[in-house]
Amino acid sequence: MPLTDDIRHFAGDGLVCTFDRRNGGLLAVSSHEAVWHGSLAVDVGCDGNYTAGRLVYHSFEGANTWELPRIEPPDSALSGREWEFRGFEESAGVLSTKFVLEELALEMRYQAVEGTLEITAVVVNRGKAMKHINGVAFIASQHAISSTVFDFPGNVPYPEFRAEDMQDGNVVSTGLVNPVIRLRSDGHNTNLIFVDEQEKWATGVYRTGDTLHSVNLAAVEANLEPGRPLTAGVLYIQPVGTADPFAPIRALYTRKGWLPPTNGHRDGVLYSCHPHGTMDAGFPIRRDLYQYAEEMQGLREVGIDHVWVLPIFEHLDRGVYHPTDQRIVDRRYGGDEAVSAFSRRLHELGMTLLFDYVPHGPELEDPLGKTHRHWASLRRDGMPQIEWNCLSFDMTNPEYLQYTKDLVKEHVERFGVDGARIDCAMGGLTNWRPYGDHRPSNSNLMGGIEISKAIRDGFVEAGKKPLVTPENFNPVPAYAPYTDVFYDMALYRVLFELEGAALSPEAYARELTRWLEAEMLSTMPGYVKLRFLGNHDTVTWVWNKARATKWYGVDKAKALWVVLSCIDGMPMIYQGDEDASIYGGDGPDLRQFFRELFTMRKKHLSNDFTTEYVYTGTPVMAFYRRRGDEARFVAVNLGPEPALLETDAGVAGAELLLGGAESSTGTRVTLAGYGCAVWRLT
Repeated sequence: MPLTDDIRHFAGDGLVCTFDRRNGGLLAVSSHEAVWHGSLAVDVGCDGNYTAGRLVYHSFEGANTWELPRIEPPDSALSGREWEFRGFEESAGVLSTKFVLEELALEMRYQAVEGTLEITAVVVNRGKAMKHINGVAFIASQHAISSTVFDFPGNVPYPEFRAEDMQDGNVVSTGLVNPVIRLRSDGHNTNLIFVDEQEKWATGVYRTGDTLHSVNLAAVEANLEPGRPLTAGVLYIQPVGTADPFAPIRALYTRKGWLPPTNGHRDGVLYSCHPHGTMDAGFPIRRDLYQYAEEMQGLREVGIDHVWVLPIFEHLDRGVYHPTDQRIVDRRYGGDEAVSAFSRRLHELGMTLLFDYVPHGPELEDPLGKTHRHWASLRRDGMPQIEWNCLSFDMTNPEYLQYTKDLVKEHVERFGVDGARIDCAMGGLTNWRPYGDHRPSNSNLMGGIEISKAIRDGFVEAGKKPLVTPENFNPVPAYAPYTDVFYDMALYRVLFELEGAALSPEAYARELTRWLEAEMLSTMPGYVKLRFLGNHDTVTWVWNKARATKWYGVDKAKALWVVLSCIDGMPMIYQGDEDASIYGGDGPDLRQFFRELFTMRKKHLSNDFTTEYVYTGTPVMAFYRRRGDEARFVAVNLGPEPALLETDAGVAGAELLLGGAESSTGTRVTLAGYGCAVWRLT
């Protein structure tokens, strides 16, 4: 970039940022060995329009908690409305660029920290009347050359996308809240990372002409009073070049303190179940927890360590996920004495008990809903927010958080419960009567984080070594400190998408390997992930709406269960996966399969082992697991036909721990269709 009077440079902590003096626009971010040439725009949804017209306005009102904002570019890339530049200001290592447009002021704050550019947008209402804010978008744009590729590590959609294959204006949006967009051009990498700790956001990429636009749209909802500021998330730009693109992501997460706890359960096998049977069978087995406790010995023999029991709280006849009051155990399950007996039996067997908490709120006329109606979020018209026919409690309300923490501590005292799966832990609906100085949209993602913290803190304060897995299937790093095991719905959806992509077995193995490696490398160190092929929701009403053995076929499902049990993480099976007769199906009895798999895992693998993926160019997915001088080599054929795998010399003659393979030479082995082999290397 030539140094002229029209260029301003800002340097700090390993980065040089280049700005246009005339309009305050960002032009480039460069490190010692890399440079990202691009521009950055911010647009604000205000009073029914995006101020600069860079997106088509869609209100968030009426959206469900799991829905993300819709990213839609306008017909024309240029709206004709631009922020008026009002100058630079530099202080204490922060460069600010200031703008105005109509009755809004915008300050962009840039700070370089350890080779990462951190960008915060501050919006101020400079008018005389309140402004209704509905969305704040960060739009990073760059020239798209023919080699430009992007992906969303650890998210869906799973592929790598080529800019030259995109049609103008068509947005590729992530299925889950997404922190990282990885961009590559001519072998050089740039990470665009966005994190908003207060509300969910949407991520999408689209192309106009020869320009690629990466958008992060925060679902901010607020009434902004005159003179009041508003911030919404932080955009991080990391020009990496040819170096490892993932190491800076992990370094950022570590620096921000978004690290998983180390004082909880981090290993084992989880089993999800209910004493009345399975959701896809309609809960037909009318037994209490005294009776169900008799089956725990059999589960322990299969290799189960942790038992997550779907809600057993009083729920009338409307379903287990509609409890009236979570202090009360429903009489159908035997009451307090039966729960205590069930818990004692699990502990005698060396197993842990997880309750399934449902913090979204009770129905309107439940006693809890009447007594604590002030905990409920309100719509703009003052009426209660309702979802799933229930009040949407504001999970940032300190009274409700304390109530929930006390509830957990009481359950530990009454039943000895060890941990929790937290239903709908992505937060609740927008609260237009927010607590204190919170803005209305704080009740969604910020609420999810705070309720997860309250529940985990309850176990810790009660003296338990917890296992808490919030049903937050969005890979948001800010959840990590309060999450013992991440509910990895992203991997489930990748497998669902791969099955529908009609890929060859070779391509299937390659894409799954690439995605898993990217997920591992782009998440915080030591984050344990829950690995599953189905749960109570997916076998019943979402995605494949079927059991894994029916969706994939028995042999492929078994191969995938081997993969999920041998990579890092915590495998989970849903009640009946081990024996189809439990849900009245005509599928197989896989208890011996799981017993052998989980026994091998417990003896020879753990989350202390690192994972090193191998790209085989065949239908075989392969990887090493290592811990100090110990090493395992895992190979799983993801195709129906026998497959030849070229291995290194260390596998020849190694001890076989699981499965089987035929050797053709010293370094070549053949695996049967959907076959597997796990070796102990010396």
